[in-house]
Amino acid sequence: MEEKPVLTLDEKIQKLINNYTELKQKFITLSDEKEKLEKAKSDLETDFSNKDEKFSELENENSQQQDEIDLLRNENRNLRHQLEKYENNTKDALSKLDDVLNQMNDL
Repeated sequence: MEEKPVLTLDEKIQKLINNYTELKQKFITLSDEKEKLEKAKSDLETDFSNKDEKFSELENENSQQQDEIDLLRNENRNLRHQLEKYENNTKDALSKLDDVLNQMNDL
C-alpha cells in the first residue's frame, strides 16, 4: 500500500488557490468562446434572414415575370390569329380581284 504524502495546511490552501486560478482561467476561456459562438450564431441567423428575404423577393420577381410571359404569349397568340385572318382576307380579296379582272378581260 502506498503512502500518501501528508500535506500541510499551507500546501492544501495553495493547492486550492491553484485549482481556483486554473478553473477561473478555464471559465474565462470558455466565456470568450461562448461569446464568439453566440456572435457567429447571431451573424448566421442574420445572414439566413437576409437570404430568406432575398429569396422571397426573387420568388415574387419570378412570379411577376412568369405572369408577364403568360400575358405576352397570349398577346402573341392573338396577334398571330389576327395576322392569319388578315392574310386570309387578303387572299380572298386577291382571288376576287383576279376573278373581276378575268371577267373584265373576257368582255
